[in-house]
Amino acid sequence: MRRQVSRLGVTLCVACLAAFTLATAPVGAQVERLEVDALKAQLDAGAELLLIDVREDHEVVSGSIPGAIHIPVGELEARMPAIRKGVRRVFF
Repeated sequence: MRRQVSRLGVTLCVACLAAFTLATAPVGAQVERLEVDALKAQLDAGAELLLIDVREDHEVVSGSIPGAIHIPVGELEARMPAIRKGVRRVFF
């Protein structure tokens, strides 16, 4: 699992999306950077996380984190209202 997560560049993607997430998050929402090891530990512990793969279709073909949903970054803003709330969301 760590190899899958590392290969996808989760840390880099999460950092790249920080500005977008901050811009679209409700006032007072908590936004944090999650390192690969911390993500793996949370997944292994059974944490309820909604994993959202924001890469383009041609990038997802190489693989993704099991259980993640795919929403290309260009569609993310329009689709945010339909994304489940009340659960911690991890964008990568």
